[in-house]
Amino acid sequence: ENLKFFVSANLTLFDFDEKEATKEFVNLKKEYDNIFNLESNHPFEWRFEFPEILDDDGNFKGFDLIIGNPPYIRQEELKELKPHLAKNYKVYKGTSDIYTYFYELGFNVLKDNGVLSYITSNKYTRAGYGEALREFLLKNVKVLEYTDLNGIKVFDSATVDTSILCFEKSKSKDNKFKYLALSNEILKTCAYDIGLYKDFAEFSQNSLSKESFTFSDENTSALKAKIERIGTPLKEWQGLNIYRGILTGYNEAFIITTEKRNEILANCKDEAEKERTAKLIRKMLRGRDIKRYSYEWAGLWVIGTFPSLKLDIEQYPALKQYLSQFLPRIEQSGEKGCRKKTSNKWFETQDNIAYYEEFEKEKIVWNRISSDLCFSYDNQKNFILDSMFSITFYSNINLKYLIANLNSSISKFWIKNNAATLGDGIYGAKIYIEKLPIPKINSKNQKLVDELINLVDEILKAKEQNKNASTQELENKINSLTYKLYNLTEDEIKIIVNKEQKWKI
Repeated sequence: ENLKFFVSANLTLFDFDEKEATKEFVNLKKEYDNIFNLESNHPFEWRFEFPEILDDDGNFKGFDLIIGNPPYIRQEELKELKPHLAKNYKVYKGTSDIYTYFYELGFNVLKDNGVLSYITSNKYTRAGYGEALREFLLKNVKVLEYTDLNGIKVFDSATVDTSILCFEKSKSKDNKFKYLALSNEILKTCAYDIGLYKDFAEFSQNSLSKESFTFSDENTSALKAKIERIGTPLKEWQGLNIYRGILTGYNEAFIITTEKRNEILANCKDEAEKERTAKLIRKMLRGRDIKRYSYEWAGLWVIGTFPSLKLDIEQYPALKQYLSQFLPRIEQSGEKGCRKKTSNKWFETQDNIAYYEEFEKEKIVWNRISSDLCFSYDNQKNFILDSMFSITFYSNINLKYLIANLNSSISKFWIKNNAATLGDGIYGAKIYIEKLPIPKINSKNQKLVDELINLVDEILKAKEQNKNASTQELENKINSLTYKLYNLTEDEIKIIVNKEQKWKI
């Protein structure tokens, strides 16, 4: 009654909802109890537990050492925190996972010359969202050690690749730090005590940049720089487009077998409807269908009801009947058990896909995450899913020249040294592939270009005749030609070959 009297006395413009107000009051009381019952919950007050980090006047001096395993929470779950993070952290990036902010927080509570050591996801070293953090670290700390755990499972519940960064809160113009790419073999050698391992590599902190933390020896770094000097990043090629595949929001409804496609078409009332419907159901490729140069179609189709087409579903009764059985699951309302909230209609795909016509062109396709990044040539108008990307051209550039380079050992070397890794896999997202440097075609290299195109034609012909045909000899010839394309020396070729052999182990 007191609550009702208070609210009614103070609210004149809004209706009073007693049920809602009571609910809010209960929540407020819980918060109140939580705050004022802290003492009985045995709170940790570090200023009392560690008085030595305060000076004689009680001012905070900082910790000598911080060791931690910050939480890993994806940025999609941080919506309510983002305004606070943006206001209080220099390393803020809207797409950053929460562990990145703990580096700045740890730095702030370290005393000068104090040491911090964290085990976290290693994605910040190369991902776009890590650029602000990389810049912050390079400006403010002296890296002491970096251990890449190389997909070794440290935590049973963690699905991300991890690394250990150890730094000192000080600056150094020409700092050298220890680096270890950990492997199971190394762990066995030192009886699972890394402290006993002596063969750490040594790198200069000056070799790191805000663009990427790439840990390479001098010869590898020099070779990488040469490749970048001779080639031109794909994003600078006029007429080249890279597109992500189709996000349906619910593949169980929109991806169908040939049998189901035939059933839907058989339910069309006349030939006109059947023709309209057939145009919307397109052959599609999944990531697992992609092989080197070629692909193996699994007999699957995607229902291409793209919002950009502005379709009237009433013109497709058989398709409407099929899709309606998945209601309310395919509603785009954001409600529990439905697809995410969009302005699209229930029968449409989740993404707009205004570029759907690009999939009908000659193109190169690849899976975003793969143990051995493979690029496939497609001129059969296949559509692809959102786990994949495609390259198309609207200028007169031969895609077969491009795919020869993409599948070459040189490209694999460059991608492995620049892209993020996931366990044994490579993360071939657009942000990495568009930076891949490939020599543009000119009068000086035209002969090599023609030879590469001819070899790709031979590979495609062999795969068409027998999908299991061995094309290794042809691919070896392509590698030899690409080495010439980049003017590599015998020593530089050895670096790539040796790296490739290690990746295969």
